[in-house]
Amino acid sequence: MKFKIKAVKDICIAGKTIMCSLKSTSGNHKGKRGERKNITPEQVRKNNDRLALRNLTAILNANFKKGDLHVVLTYKNEADKNTAMKTYDKFIRALRAAMRKEDKELSYVHVIECEHKRLHHHVVINVSDIKLLTDLWEYGFVKATPLDGTGDYSKLAAYLLKETQKTFRTGENPYKKRYTTSKNIKRPEIVRVEIDPEELFEDPAPLKGYYIPKELCRRFEHPVTGIEHLEYTMVALGKPIKYKIWPFGEIISGREFYKPTYDEEQLIL
Repeated sequence: MKFKIKAVKDICIAGKTIMCSLKSTSGNHKGKRGERKNITPEQVRKNNDRLALRNLTAILNANFKKGDLHVVLTYKNEADKNTAMKTYDKFIRALRAAMRKEDKELSYVHVIECEHKRLHHHVVINVSDIKLLTDLWEYGFVKATPLDGTGDYSKLAAYLLKETQKTFRTGENPYKKRYTTSKNIKRPEIVRVEIDPEELFEDPAPLKGYYIPKELCRRFEHPVTGIEHLEYTMVALGKPIKYKIWPFGEIISGREFYKPTYDEEQLIL
């Protein structure tokens, strides 16, 4: 009897991008589920990093646009972690108050880097007024880079996570998180639809008005479950489709469910 697999597509609409993740839910193309024995700490870490990157990319794509800023906040004098948290929070309060005077709401994603070099902050922020930022940041220097108009900020997400990856795992990060966000940050919903399993092994085709960058399309075997995956992102050439969520399918959690053993659980930081 020919083995029949089932497959699903997880779809996340985030700004000008549509992020798709395809996988089999039972078995694989060889007719059996991949091996799950001898799972290493490195495999678990890589899978957690992959999920964190997709989640942060979706957040950046959904909340920021051309003209918003990636800001680096540095200190004239070396600051310790507690001081850095207090000064950053004071800066954010002042910035939020300044924006309220203009009937604007502040949105941001924040990463703190405190390894190998002087502690500094990376902030992606819906502000374009560099003078306002430099006036409010009294503790050092401000470097600001405007976001481009592509709407795909996956490279920026990878850079931010790389900045904090080691300190997050060792507990040196004072926030105990990979990144922090303002409370008003939109977290795109993920919709799951059942698909023909053959779609998992075909080259993906973009919707009309979209394209798929080569670097945003990859096939891989899940490092923990051994199941085949296909991930790709469609980027709008002009205005994106105005779906908030995909019109068909079931809304699911953004996390892939993998239940580790007790020993492995200590490795998932």
